[in-house]
Amino acid sequence: MYICESRFLTRGEVWFDEEPGDTRSVDWIIYYQRSHPVRGARCRDYYSYVIDLTQPVEQLLANLNSDTGHKIRRARERDKILCDCCDSTDPRVLDRFEEMYNEFAAVKGLGPLNRVQMDSMAAVGALDLSVAKDPQGNALVYHANYRDQSRARSLHLPSLYRKLSESATRNLISRANRYLTWSDILRYKEQGLKCFDFGGWYPGTTDQARLNINEFKKGFGGQIVREYECEQILTPKGWVVLHVAKLLAKLFPFSPNKPTVSVPPAPVQDPAMVPSA
Repeated sequence: MYICESRFLTRGEVWFDEEPGDTRSVDWIIYYQRSHPVRGARCRDYYSYVIDLTQPVEQLLANLNSDTGHKIRRARERDKILCDCCDSTDPRVLDRFEEMYNEFAAVKGLGPLNRVQMDSMAAVGALDLSVAKDPQGNALVYHANYRDQSRARSLHLPSLYRKLSESATRNLISRANRYLTWSDILRYKEQGLKCFDFGGWYPGTTDQARLNINEFKKGFGGQIVREYECEQILTPKGWVVLHVAKLLAKLFPFSPNKPTVSVPPAPVQDPAMVPSA
Protein backbone atom coordinates (compact mmCIF):
# COMPACT_ATOMS: atom_id res chain seq x y z
CA MET A 1 0.00 0.00 0.00
CA TYR A 2 1.18 3.49 -0.77
CA ILE A 3 -0.19 6.69 0.77
CA CYS A 4 -1.73 9.73 -0.94
CA GLU A 5 -2.14 12.89 1.13
CA SER A 6 -4.99 15.07 -0.08
CA ARG A 7 -6.19 18.38 1.32
CA PHE A 8 -8.68 16.69 3.62
CA LEU A 9 -7.84 13.01 3.98
CA THR A 10 -5.07 10.43 3.93
CA ARG A 11 -5.84 7.70 1.41
CA GLY A 12 -4.25 4.30 1.05
CA GLU A 13 -4.16 2.65 -2.39
CA VAL A 14 -3.77 -1.11 -2.77
CA TRP A 15 -3.35 -2.81 -6.13
CA PHE A 16 -4.35 -6.32 -7.13
CA ASP A 17 -4.17 -8.81 -4.23
CA GLU A 18 -1.56 -7.00 -2.13
CA GLU A 19 -2.42 -6.74 1.58
CA PRO A 20 -2.67 -3.19 2.94
CA GLY A 21 -0.56 -3.71 6.08
CA ASP A 22 -0.77 -1.05 8.81
CA THR A 23 -3.89 1.07 8.17
CA ARG A 24 -3.79 3.25 11.29
CA SER A 25 -2.57 6.31 9.39
CA VAL A 26 -5.23 6.31 6.65
CA ASP A 27 -8.85 7.48 6.50
CA TRP A 28 -9.87 5.26 3.61
CA ILE A 29 -8.50 2.65 1.24
CA ILE A 30 -9.10 2.08 -2.45
CA TYR A 31 -8.48 -1.49 -3.62
CA TYR A 32 -7.83 -1.65 -7.35
CA GLN A 33 -8.59 -4.79 -9.36
CA ARG A 34 -8.93 -7.28 -6.55
CA SER A 35 -9.51 -10.91 -7.52
CA HIS A 36 -12.17 -11.17 -4.78
CA PRO A 37 -14.33 -8.57 -2.98
CA VAL A 38 -12.94 -7.10 0.23
CA ARG A 39 -15.04 -7.92 3.27
CA GLY A 40 -16.65 -4.84 4.81
CA ALA A 41 -15.94 -2.65 1.76
CA ARG A 42 -18.16 -1.31 -0.98
CA CYS A 43 -17.19 -3.18 -4.14
CA ARG A 44 -18.05 -3.09 -7.83
CA ASP A 45 -17.21 -5.27 -10.80
CA TYR A 46 -14.25 -4.12 -12.86
CA TYR A 47 -13.56 -5.59 -16.30
CA SER A 48 -10.16 -5.36 -17.92
CA TYR A 49 -8.17 -6.82 -20.81
CA VAL A 50 -4.98 -8.69 -19.98
CA ILE A 51 -2.09 -10.18 -21.94
CA ASP A 52 -0.26 -13.24 -20.58
CA LEU A 53 3.45 -12.36 -20.69
CA THR A 54 4.56 -15.90 -19.86
CA GLN A 55 3.98 -16.79 -23.53
CA PRO A 56 7.00 -16.88 -25.87
CA VAL A 57 7.67 -13.69 -27.82
CA GLU A 58 6.83 -15.55 -31.02
CA GLN A 59 3.35 -16.30 -29.67
CA LEU A 60 2.84 -12.71 -28.51
CA LEU A 61 3.75 -11.58 -32.01
CA ALA A 62 1.38 -14.13 -33.56
CA ASN A 63 -1.43 -12.86 -31.33
CA LEU A 64 -1.30 -9.39 -32.93
CA ASN A 65 -4.00 -8.87 -35.52
CA SER A 66 -2.86 -7.89 -39.00
CA ASP A 67 -3.76 -4.19 -38.67
CA THR A 68 -1.93 -3.77 -35.35
CA GLY A 69 1.13 -5.68 -36.58
CA HIS A 70 1.29 -3.58 -39.75
CA LYS A 71 1.11 -0.29 -37.85
CA ILE A 72 3.78 -1.38 -35.37
CA ARG A 73 6.14 -2.31 -38.20
CA ARG A 74 5.46 0.94 -40.04
CA ALA A 75 6.06 3.01 -36.90
CA ARG A 76 9.38 1.23 -36.34
CA GLU A 77 10.68 0.95 -39.90
CA ARG A 78 9.22 3.85 -41.87
CA ASP A 79 8.25 6.45 -39.27
CA LYS A 80 11.45 5.82 -37.27
CA ILE A 81 9.58 6.25 -33.99
CA LEU A 82 11.80 6.05 -30.90
CA CYS A 83 10.46 4.46 -27.71
CA ASP A 84 12.19 5.45 -24.47
CA CYS A 85 11.77 4.74 -20.77
CA CYS A 86 11.51 7.81 -18.56
CA ASP A 87 12.84 8.46 -15.07
CA SER A 88 9.59 8.79 -13.14
CA THR A 89 11.45 10.00 -10.04
CA ASP A 90 12.61 13.13 -11.88
CA PRO A 91 10.12 15.98 -11.24
CA ARG A 92 11.05 17.57 -14.57
CA VAL A 93 10.02 14.39 -16.41
CA LEU A 94 6.70 14.34 -14.55
CA ASP A 95 6.23 18.02 -15.35
CA ARG A 96 6.52 17.31 -19.09
CA PHE A 97 4.14 14.36 -18.80
CA GLU A 98 1.69 16.47 -16.80
CA GLU A 99 1.81 19.26 -19.38
CA MET A 100 0.82 16.92 -22.21
CA TYR A 101 -1.76 15.16 -20.08
CA ASN A 102 -3.49 18.41 -19.10
CA GLU A 103 -3.63 19.59 -22.71
CA PHE A 104 -5.05 16.19 -23.68
CA ALA A 105 -7.57 16.27 -20.82
CA ALA A 106 -8.75 19.79 -21.64
CA VAL A 107 -9.60 18.74 -25.20
CA LYS A 108 -11.55 15.73 -23.88
CA GLY A 109 -13.30 17.70 -21.14
CA LEU A 110 -11.53 15.84 -18.33
CA GLY A 111 -10.02 17.15 -15.12
CA PRO A 112 -6.29 17.81 -14.75
CA LEU A 113 -3.77 15.14 -13.81
CA ASN A 114 -3.92 13.82 -10.25
CA ARG A 115 -0.29 14.77 -9.62
CA VAL A 116 -0.46 13.76 -5.96
CA GLN A 117 -1.28 10.20 -6.99
CA MET A 118 1.46 10.12 -9.63
CA ASP A 119 4.05 11.47 -7.19
CA SER A 120 3.00 8.92 -4.56
CA MET A 121 3.39 6.06 -7.04
CA ALA A 122 6.76 7.37 -8.19
CA ALA A 123 8.00 7.65 -4.60
CA VAL A 124 7.52 3.90 -4.03
CA GLY A 125 8.85 2.87 -7.46
CA ALA A 126 5.45 1.84 -8.81
CA LEU A 127 5.10 4.40 -11.62
CA ASP A 128 6.46 3.38 -15.01
CA LEU A 129 6.64 6.12 -17.67
CA SER A 130 7.54 5.67 -21.32
CA VAL A 131 7.36 7.95 -24.34
CA ALA A 132 7.27 7.61 -28.13
CA LYS A 133 9.12 10.34 -30.04
CA ASP A 134 9.46 11.26 -33.68
CA PRO A 135 12.95 11.27 -35.27
CA GLN A 136 13.38 14.92 -34.26
CA GLY A 137 12.86 14.03 -30.59
CA ASN A 138 9.35 15.46 -30.22
CA ALA A 139 7.15 13.56 -27.76
CA LEU A 140 4.08 12.13 -29.52
CA VAL A 141 2.49 10.02 -26.79
CA TYR A 142 3.26 9.10 -23.18
CA HIS A 143 2.31 5.94 -21.32
CA ALA A 144 1.96 5.99 -17.54
CA ASN A 145 1.61 2.50 -16.06
CA TYR A 146 1.35 1.17 -12.54
CA ARG A 147 3.63 -1.83 -12.03
CA ASP A 148 4.64 -4.26 -9.34
CA GLN A 149 6.78 -7.40 -9.46
CA SER A 150 4.39 -9.37 -11.67
CA ARG A 151 1.92 -7.05 -13.38
CA ALA A 152 1.85 -3.74 -15.23
CA ARG A 153 -1.40 -1.83 -15.64
CA SER A 154 -2.10 1.07 -17.99
CA LEU A 155 -3.18 4.30 -16.31
CA HIS A 156 -2.89 7.22 -18.74
CA LEU A 157 -1.97 7.51 -22.42
CA PRO A 158 -1.99 11.21 -23.27
CA SER A 159 -1.19 12.54 -26.71
CA LEU A 160 -2.21 15.60 -28.71
CA TYR A 161 -4.08 13.40 -31.21
CA ARG A 162 -7.46 15.07 -30.68
CA LYS A 163 -5.98 18.55 -30.86
CA LEU A 164 -4.58 18.04 -34.36
CA SER A 165 -6.50 18.44 -37.59
CA GLU A 166 -3.94 17.07 -40.06
CA SER A 167 -4.82 13.42 -40.74
CA ALA A 168 -1.24 12.36 -41.55
CA THR A 169 0.00 13.54 -38.13
CA ARG A 170 -2.95 11.97 -36.35
CA ASN A 171 -2.23 8.66 -38.06
CA LEU A 172 1.45 8.95 -37.12
CA ILE A 173 0.53 9.38 -33.45
CA SER A 174 -1.88 6.46 -33.65
CA ARG A 175 0.88 4.21 -35.00
CA ALA A 176 3.32 5.52 -32.39
CA ASN A 177 0.85 4.64 -29.66
CA ARG A 178 0.64 1.04 -30.85
CA TYR A 179 4.40 0.77 -31.18
CA LEU A 180 4.92 2.14 -27.68
CA THR A 181 2.38 -0.35 -26.30
CA TRP A 182 4.22 -3.20 -28.01
CA SER A 183 7.56 -1.88 -26.75
CA ASP A 184 6.18 -1.77 -23.19
CA ILE A 185 4.87 -5.34 -23.51
CA LEU A 186 8.23 -6.69 -24.67
CA ARG A 187 10.10 -4.77 -21.98
CA TYR A 188 7.84 -6.07 -19.23
CA LYS A 189 8.22 -9.63 -20.50
CA GLU A 190 12.01 -9.28 -20.52
CA GLN A 191 11.85 -7.99 -16.94
CA GLY A 192 9.92 -11.08 -15.83
CA LEU A 193 6.43 -9.66 -15.35
CA LYS A 194 3.61 -12.14 -15.81
CA CYS A 195 0.94 -9.96 -17.41
CA PHE A 196 0.19 -6.62 -19.01
CA ASP A 197 -3.17 -5.06 -18.15
CA PHE A 198 -4.74 -2.51 -20.50
CA GLY A 199 -6.59 -0.92 -17.59
CA GLY A 200 -10.23 -1.43 -18.41
CA TRP A 201 -12.71 -3.07 -20.76
CA TYR A 202 -16.10 -1.75 -21.78
CA PRO A 203 -18.65 -4.57 -21.34
CA GLY A 204 -21.51 -2.65 -22.97
CA THR A 205 -22.70 -2.41 -26.56
CA THR A 206 -23.93 1.17 -27.06
CA ASP A 207 -20.96 3.53 -26.57
CA GLN A 208 -19.16 3.50 -29.90
CA ALA A 209 -16.14 5.46 -28.66
CA ARG A 210 -15.50 2.91 -25.92
CA LEU A 211 -16.12 0.04 -28.31
CA ASN A 212 -13.38 1.53 -30.52
CA ILE A 213 -11.07 1.49 -27.51
CA ASN A 214 -11.91 -2.19 -27.00
CA GLU A 215 -10.92 -2.85 -30.62
CA PHE A 216 -7.57 -1.15 -30.04
CA LYS A 217 -6.89 -3.49 -27.13
CA LYS A 218 -8.11 -6.61 -28.94
CA GLY A 219 -5.53 -5.89 -31.64
CA PHE A 220 -2.78 -7.08 -29.26
CA GLY A 221 -4.40 -10.39 -28.35
CA GLY A 222 -5.43 -11.16 -24.79
CA GLN A 223 -8.43 -12.01 -22.65
CA ILE A 224 -11.15 -10.25 -20.70
CA VAL A 225 -10.99 -10.63 -16.91
CA ARG A 226 -13.47 -9.65 -14.21
CA GLU A 227 -12.08 -8.26 -10.99
CA TYR A 228 -13.29 -5.91 -8.24
CA GLU A 229 -12.61 -2.35 -7.16
CA CYS A 230 -13.41 -1.69 -3.52
CA GLU A 231 -13.65 1.33 -1.22
CA GLN A 232 -13.20 0.94 2.52
CA ILE A 233 -13.79 3.95 4.79
CA LEU A 234 -11.92 3.59 8.08
CA THR A 235 -12.53 6.81 10.04
CA PRO A 236 -15.53 9.04 10.84
CA LYS A 237 -13.72 11.95 9.20
CA GLY A 238 -13.30 9.86 6.08
CA TRP A 239 -17.00 9.04 6.00
CA VAL A 240 -18.05 12.69 6.37
CA VAL A 241 -15.59 14.15 3.86
CA LEU A 242 -16.20 11.51 1.19
CA HIS A 243 -19.97 11.84 1.37
CA VAL A 244 -19.76 15.63 1.20
CA ALA A 245 -17.34 15.34 -1.74
CA LYS A 246 -19.73 13.09 -3.64
CA LEU A 247 -22.59 15.50 -3.03
CA LEU A 248 -20.49 18.44 -4.27
CA ALA A 249 -19.42 16.45 -7.33
CA LYS A 250 -23.08 16.00 -8.26
CA LEU A 251 -23.87 19.68 -7.73
CA PHE A 252 -20.73 20.99 -9.46
CA PRO A 253 -19.63 18.53 -12.17
CA PHE A 254 -16.25 19.29 -13.72
CA SER A 255 -16.19 21.66 -16.66
CA PRO A 256 -12.99 23.11 -18.18
CA ASN A 257 -14.76 26.48 -18.36
CA LYS A 258 -15.90 26.58 -14.73
CA PRO A 259 -14.01 26.67 -11.45
CA THR A 260 -13.56 23.26 -9.87
CA VAL A 261 -14.62 22.27 -6.38
CA SER A 262 -11.82 21.03 -4.17
CA VAL A 263 -12.58 17.42 -3.22
CA PRO A 264 -10.43 14.39 -2.42
CA PRO A 265 -8.83 12.75 -5.48
CA ALA A 266 -10.89 10.14 -7.30
CA PRO A 267 -9.73 6.61 -8.17
CA VAL A 268 -7.90 5.99 -11.41
CA GLN A 269 -10.24 5.91 -14.40
CA ASP A 270 -10.09 3.78 -17.52
CA PRO A 271 -7.52 5.53 -19.71
CA ALA A 272 -8.60 7.26 -22.90
CA MET A 273 -6.66 5.57 -25.65
CA VAL A 274 -5.73 6.96 -29.05
CA PRO A 275 -8.42 5.71 -31.48
CA SER A 276 -7.68 3.44 -34.37
CA ALA A 277 -6.51 5.21 -37.50
